[in-house]
Amino acid sequence: MTRQIWFFVALFLVTYLARDNNFFWDTVQLASKQGHYIYETGFQSFILPNEIDSGHPPLFGTYMAVVWKLFGKTLPVSHFAMLPFLFGIVYLLFNLGTKLFGKQLAAWLCLLCFADPVLASQALLVSPDIVLICFFLMAGWSIWEKKWGLLGFSIAALSLISMRGMMLCLALFAFVIFLDDGRFSLRNVLRSFAPFFPGLVLASTFLVYHWQQTGWIGHHATSTWAPSFETVDAQGFAKNIIVFGWRCLDFGRLFVWIALFALMLFGFNKASKRGWKINRSDKAWQLLALLIFVFLTTVPIQLFYKGLLAHRYLLPFFVVLNILTFYLLERFSPQFKYNWVKKCAKPFVVLGLAFGNFWNYPPKVSMGWDSTLAHLPWYGLQRQAQQYTIENDIPFEKVGTAFPNIGPRKFYDLSEESRGFAEKDLESNCYVFYSNIMNDFSVEETDVLKAHWKQVFTRKVGGVTIILFQNPNLTSCEN
Repeated sequence: MTRQIWFFVALFLVTYLARDNNFFWDTVQLASKQGHYIYETGFQSFILPNEIDSGHPPLFGTYMAVVWKLFGKTLPVSHFAMLPFLFGIVYLLFNLGTKLFGKQLAAWLCLLCFADPVLASQALLVSPDIVLICFFLMAGWSIWEKKWGLLGFSIAALSLISMRGMMLCLALFAFVIFLDDGRFSLRNVLRSFAPFFPGLVLASTFLVYHWQQTGWIGHHATSTWAPSFETVDAQGFAKNIIVFGWRCLDFGRLFVWIALFALMLFGFNKASKRGWKINRSDKAWQLLALLIFVFLTTVPIQLFYKGLLAHRYLLPFFVVLNILTFYLLERFSPQFKYNWVKKCAKPFVVLGLAFGNFWNYPPKVSMGWDSTLAHLPWYGLQRQAQQYTIENDIPFEKVGTAFPNIGPRKFYDLSEESRGFAEKDLESNCYVFYSNIMNDFSVEETDVLKAHWKQVFTRKVGGVTIILFQNPNLTSCEN
């Protein structure tokens, strides 16, 4: 318990340090805008306006609205509202670690998972993916401990978080069947399905109700994220496979795969000498099966669409991958020939993942900034740039910018400021607020800005750059 407390303290401290960070990336919509709508309408409707409705059940937005109602609509309140789920992740990782490796090594598993840049970065955001991971781990632990009531609760929660949560329910159901020693009788399937039934009812009820109220499920043609749901041709599908491979290696995860492949070769070599047999009671086979089920229920469908391979969408897959790698590492490391390999194996993987936060790509290469701690300088820099516009009497509406910085500032900082920066248009904008964290600036636009526009404000910290450009061709822009 002592080690858990240290993790709780660390999470409290980093949350305190991040308490004034604005909403960032997709959390602007999924947490702030949806929370604002439910809060401002007095919880009268849980069907969101089309412009902010992403098709998911608005459970997380509702949670934010409830927290704001109780404690005040501020950034610190929003960040501290994530602590119960962050603490839950630590508690569940320690329980899983204790079951898989014993109490002494549970802290190493927790350290490895939080060293992952995707989980670490999301842990500092007001993110529904933290809630999803908490209930996903709760479901996995409930299955291993045969706590069917708790499993039913976690499945119901997953069903109301997002459609990816619903997909994970399918993966978890397949996992329960796998653990059932191959007894695929109708009676066993129905018995295994019982904890999943409330989640199925809740998810189905929401989807049917949403369809009746809006006429669509999942996405619609006029939504702002509709381009991400455009289906791809064969060439696009092949490109998505490459992108998925890149995501799997990105931000230090290359070290996890190096360790995993080496360990699997080591284990397969031993298994081949004993004769191949899938042992459903073996935790290695169980974790591998869960990894496969999570992959099959979440990844293939993403390959058919244009923009659904964000790092955070793969977070459940990454978490199971990390747990499997650590399990094999601890299981086989005592059999390694060299002592230095035994001692360095765990630090190699943990530090390799942690140093993934320092992986920065050239400015013209898009990057998943919400999935790496490298984005942290953004908050201070964007405040400085915003303050510069105020001090120099530059109206917000004259400044063009890109995601994630468009629109009323209240959705970013929870102030009462209804003004905000406009969407970039180099033909009409007087100023352009540019940052390399904005993947929506094309190479051509960036080249034009740097070659022909005047830089009136420039800051760079770490891998994050912010530049406020002034249009040299529009006399109407003079203050």
